[in-house]
Amino acid sequence: MITLPNECYYIVFNNLRHNYKNLFSCALVNRQWCRIIIPILWSEPTHYFEDIRLIRIFLLTLNAEEQSLLIPFKITLPSFPKPLFEYTSYITSVNNYLYDGVENWLHYERYETGCKLENAIKCSLIAMFLRTSKNLKYLSLDEIICNQIIFENLYENTNVTSVDLYTTNDDFNSKSIDMLTKILYKNFTLTFLKLTSNQLSSEEVKTLLEAIYKNIVLNSLDLYDNQIGVEGGKVLAKFLCKNITLTSLNIMSNNLGSEGGKALAGALCENTTLTSLNLAYNNLESEGGKALAETLCKNATLTSLNLAYNKLGSEGGKALADALCKNTTLISLNLYYNCLEPEEGKALADALCKNTTLTFLTLANNQLGSEGGKALANALCKNTTLTSLNLASNKLGSEGGKALADALYKNTTLTSLNLRSNYLGPEGGKALADALGNNITLKDLDLYNNGLGSEGGKVLANSLCKNTTLIFLNIQSNNINFKLKSNNQNIEILQ
Repeated sequence: MITLPNECYYIVFNNLRHNYKNLFSCALVNRQWCRIIIPILWSEPTHYFEDIRLIRIFLLTLNAEEQSLLIPFKITLPSFPKPLFEYTSYITSVNNYLYDGVENWLHYERYETGCKLENAIKCSLIAMFLRTSKNLKYLSLDEIICNQIIFENLYENTNVTSVDLYTTNDDFNSKSIDMLTKILYKNFTLTFLKLTSNQLSSEEVKTLLEAIYKNIVLNSLDLYDNQIGVEGGKVLAKFLCKNITLTSLNIMSNNLGSEGGKALAGALCENTTLTSLNLAYNNLESEGGKALAETLCKNATLTSLNLAYNKLGSEGGKALADALCKNTTLISLNLYYNCLEPEEGKALADALCKNTTLTFLTLANNQLGSEGGKALANALCKNTTLTSLNLASNKLGSEGGKALADALYKNTTLTSLNLRSNYLGPEGGKALADALGNNITLKDLDLYNNGLGSEGGKVLANSLCKNTTLIFLNIQSNNINFKLKSNNQNIEILQ
């Protein structure tokens, strides 16, 4: 009998890493398989952290110092024999499900729950993970970062590369940032930092960014929903002028306003490392949009820009369209819900005829209308780079739908098209269905809520008998009173 080397078994079992049930069954076959599978099975517990059985195993692994945190609360620790495997040494990611698991265990053991008790257990477990796991890469923390034992362990840790810090208590914000900045000054392994909904002041932003500036490895920063405002935006802009390591920045929902947007636009003219920027929900308005458009004419590194929900309006939309005619690096642009009308649609369509790098464009929830739709359809006949286009909720009507259908006969690069909620009607639906019978590149089509009716559904059914490339089709909420079928076994149809 031929025996496979362990490396081959590892590759096979690793492909089942998210199929926990089958992987667990394989672990019961023999000792060899068990030794290979256990590290894989325990590497990413994800939602299984909620299981009180796991919490019991983790509590068995606490050392004397970690157990001492629980003494004031008179916690009775499990008295089972220690497990055969050092399970915690295999864990690569600790997320918020762990905190849910702690609550579940406390309820099960009938302890009176409260923040102090829960935080004590969380601290002891996180300290244990930092001590025992040489593979730990991702760590989700809240105000427990202020605990000295957590701080000391994290300060000395050289494995964790990603930290997600979320504090719900305003009293902990300033202290948490102080602790975090001390870690950033010392730590040279952290590459991703997420600070979500921490309501940072401009001074706290300044303190944090000074530490990040000294840190030479951090390349991704997420400050989503911190309401840093205009002043915080200006502080961030100054930082970007000097920073040479950050490649991804998320400052969505921070109320930057047009002034904060202009400050960041100026910084992007000097910054040469940032490739991804999320500025969604920041009330940038037309002035902020125009400033960023001017930047896109000069910046040569940014590849992804999210400007969703910014009220850019006519002037901002046209300025960005002009910028796309000159920019040669941007690959992804999100202009979702920006009060763009037919004229801006036409301007963007003209830009797509000239631009040769953009592959992903979202224009959903604007007011492009049938005229804007026709212009974009014409652009699709000429453009050879765009692969994904989202035009959901733009009142394209049947005329816009027909124009886009004609474009699908000629276009050979588009793989994803979202036309949900556009009042296409039976005529627009029939035109698109006919186009599907000829198109050989489109893989994903969303026609949700377009009033196609049974008439449009019948033509669509015929086209699905011919089309062999579509793998996803959404026709929900279209009053089609029969079940659509396809000869293509790979297609998923939502109806």
